[in-house]
Amino acid sequence: MKFKPLGKWVAVKTVIESTKTTEFNIEYKEFAVKQGGYIWSDVVAVGCGIDEDIQPGDRVWWSITNKKGNAYNECDLVHQDHIEVVDRE
Repeated sequence: MKFKPLGKWVAVKTVIESTKTTEFNIEYKEFAVKQGGYIWSDVVAVGCGIDEDIQPGDRVWWSITNKKGNAYNECDLVHQDHIEVVDRE
């Protein structure tokens, strides 16, 4: 991805729902949104105004209730103030 968010915005890739298959070949939808509307997403790009230690490749825990239509291509744009946890392996 060649774009960079401005300011304190973080571009993340989120999979809200996926299809799973049981051992008996039954397909069902699994939703990634947890109680309270929080979800894990993968960081794709970060703006130059980020105060926290967030880097592309990190996973962030944020409230999807703060998603107000901010998106670019297949990425959600999340303001740094709405990110609760950063996970880096």
